[in-house]
Amino acid sequence: PELKIIDVFICKLRKKLSVATGGKNYIETVWGRGYVLREPDEADVYSENVA
Repeated sequence: PELKIIDVFICKLRKKLSVATGGKNYIETVWGRGYVLREPDEADVYSENVA
């Protein structure tokens, strides 16, 4: 299988979740690790702490 198949699947899943939840992002990319599923509020706080 293609190496990017996970990336494609995550992209499609993000779009579907965004439509279903009114634009909220539940899937976060953890650079060098993979992906994590978070509550949208937690993801916003995490992103602010990293930046």
